[in-house]
Amino acid sequence: MKTWFLLSALIVFSSLGEILSARGMKQVGDISFRPRHLLDALARAVRNLSLIASITCLAISFFSFLALLSYADLSYILPLTAVTYITNTIGAKLWLKEKISVARLFGILMVTCGIAIISLPRSLEAALISVSHSFFEKLIAVLTNGEGLSAATPPGWLLFVLRFGLLILVISAMVYYVISLVAGWLWSRDRKRQRALGASFTPPVTILIPVRGADNHTSENFASFCRQAYPEFQLVFGVREENDPAVQVIRKLQSDFPARLIELVISPAEFGSNAKVSNLQNMSAQAAHDFLIIVDSDIRVGPDYLRRVMAPMQDSRVGMVTCLYRGAQAETLAARLENIGISSTFSAEVVTARALEGIRFALGSTILMRRKLLDQVGGFLAVADYLADDFLLGNFVAEAGYEIVLSDYIVEHLSGPETFATMLKHQLRWGRSTRISRPRGYAGLILTYGTATSLMLLVALNFSSFAWLVFGLTMALRLLTAWCFGVIALKDSVLAQNFLLVPLRDLLGFGVWTASFIGNEIQWRGTTFRVLPGGKIKPLSES
Repeated sequence: MKTWFLLSALIVFSSLGEILSARGMKQVGDISFRPRHLLDALARAVRNLSLIASITCLAISFFSFLALLSYADLSYILPLTAVTYITNTIGAKLWLKEKISVARLFGILMVTCGIAIISLPRSLEAALISVSHSFFEKLIAVLTNGEGLSAATPPGWLLFVLRFGLLILVISAMVYYVISLVAGWLWSRDRKRQRALGASFTPPVTILIPVRGADNHTSENFASFCRQAYPEFQLVFGVREENDPAVQVIRKLQSDFPARLIELVISPAEFGSNAKVSNLQNMSAQAAHDFLIIVDSDIRVGPDYLRRVMAPMQDSRVGMVTCLYRGAQAETLAARLENIGISSTFSAEVVTARALEGIRFALGSTILMRRKLLDQVGGFLAVADYLADDFLLGNFVAEAGYEIVLSDYIVEHLSGPETFATMLKHQLRWGRSTRISRPRGYAGLILTYGTATSLMLLVALNFSSFAWLVFGLTMALRLLTAWCFGVIALKDSVLAQNFLLVPLRDLLGFGVWTASFIGNEIQWRGTTFRVLPGGKIKPLSES
């Protein structure tokens, strides 16, 4: 008991002291070794409460270390302190808001596990080896139908490899679901922090909405932006042609909201293969304010939207704010399935990426940035030939060293009447574009398709009790993830009403992912494009 008490004190106070030291030194600032600057830095340091507290914690930790060394071996004590690698990392993430990459996190876990293994007592090591040996024997028996590998024929070996590979994929998916749940919890904490910023930061802002066509939702979508409880903002709509059905909707909007500054830009000028980006470039000259928000035309918001998305921009380190979205008013089964995928799958992927490496992209539902930064990263012309223009704008901002914040505000994506054919074309378009733009990351999505891989494992193991157990655990984690993200966090009523369709949506998504590896052509707005390496698109007639 004494040893574990001293060891716990050593670990806890060592981690706390190092985290406080890092926090204090960031407050003190860079240290120059020029005499005058060094003395100034030392003067700031001795008055810093975080550094004073860190010295106290480190002193307690050092005393615990000395007490342990008075009767225990250094070769036993020192490896056990490797757990501070994990506690320090967690503290840096939660308290110091440091970005922990996947590679760094994996390396820390590997080092910690390795040190923990070599420091095990011999009796515990022998027991661990015995348990591991028994476990793998039983696993091999399950994967070979009790025959064992020694009696396996070449077809038996192939079947074993298939089953083992599927099991690895299923375990990876379960790990991903757990990581997603933790990532969702971290995001919920950040959402509370964003709300604590208040709604008093209200600089003038211009909202750019590129439009093509109109449906039953268009008028109310546009009107929702006119109803903002915000002191000064400008709305700029852009269309390519005078006879676009959206023109009448926008003209009526101008008459319905005469107090609002609403501009309409009609221009067919083209600057690249992406018509939406050309539209934005045409509209940009009419933007009157330094803060710009780019929004897709199928988005609807509440009156507090502008105040809440603007709040994080009070920090000069924040270069962009983007928003998750949920589906609403889906009128067909195909539209409901697409909405279910948005809330139950896509949102989890975004929040998990945020937790593991930070947001390094933007979503077309909302892109808020300063005009100066937009110009710095090349403006709209820099993405004029790419399909994933929103992703790239965010990536450019992240590469420039700015933080991208995932807002606490959830916007609504209004689905129009959609057939299975149009829905599948849309899904396949983004799948092929993502696969060609980011091939390794897209291939890695196989690790997240737990519904499909656990179902295949169930069939491959002839519906054995073990396979049913794995399938049941996988589906429980999958449905828990979908419920936590879609229903609780995003408050998606479409998902809540159609929750039993989640497995079907997962299988559909897996099918689209598989099909996206075939071919490099996409259909977009009535035109066939070829997706080039790197993500550029070119009309097929020009290829």
